[in-house]
Amino acid sequence: MRFNIFPPEGLKSIEPRFHVEPRAITKTIERELHKIPLAGLYPIDGNGTAIPVSILDIRQGLLVMKSEIKPEGGFTSLIGGHRIVVLCSDSGKLQFLASNLKLNDEGNLLCPLPADLILIQRRKEFRTLGPADDDLNFVLCLGAGQELLTKVIDISDHGILLDLRLGATEVEVGRYWHSGYFERLRLRSTTIDLEIKNVRPGTDIDRIRAGCELYEPKKLALKEFESTRSAIENARVQSRLNRWYLGASWHE
Repeated sequence: MRFNIFPPEGLKSIEPRFHVEPRAITKTIERELHKIPLAGLYPIDGNGTAIPVSILDIRQGLLVMKSEIKPEGGFTSLIGGHRIVVLCSDSGKLQFLASNLKLNDEGNLLCPLPADLILIQRRKEFRTLGPADDDLNFVLCLGAGQELLTKVIDISDHGILLDLRLGATEVEVGRYWHSGYFERLRLRSTTIDLEIKNVRPGTDIDRIRAGCELYEPKKLALKEFESTRSAIENARVQSRLNRWYLGASWHE
């Protein structure tokens, strides 16, 4: 079984606004259950290898999880212990403490619903889905003349979610990508600097996604970035998404 699990973030680096209101914790988790999402159980210090688990259900105030991979020492070694659960979903990166773990007769892991749930959502602006245009790429400049083509999954006025080949370059939170640009056929935008804010698995096992924010954008870069998002959204509303590029200021 192959999987991509991403490590938890340190509590000191998490902004207060990312803590879900206690009354909304159950509903927030329930929204993910229909996908039977894959998550990772991490040691309490956040270091070490994750145990991949599928989150199955909520029963009588308990979260039900199942793993196909037996941890070192077996599942009984987890009983009574505490682990950090990390789940990357379309809505962001969920993280919480699984305390007092138990094992039921079906071999599933149980823990009480968390009292504190963190949903790390970096971008507050409205997100527009990418146009699914095979000719559109966001090009990353990796140095020494190397470039990497990535796909635009969604875009807001100050952030972008990119999809790229796993292992093509180092992808980690806090890393900067300088002098990237939008490219469509022979036309390209001005250069744009990005900072990686979150990382999650792609839809395929050989893909990875990086959520980025603009890093100290110059006036022209900000204008062209906003123009790109607006062009895609307006074209979608007008049912002419295949001609979205006509509204982008750099595509002239």
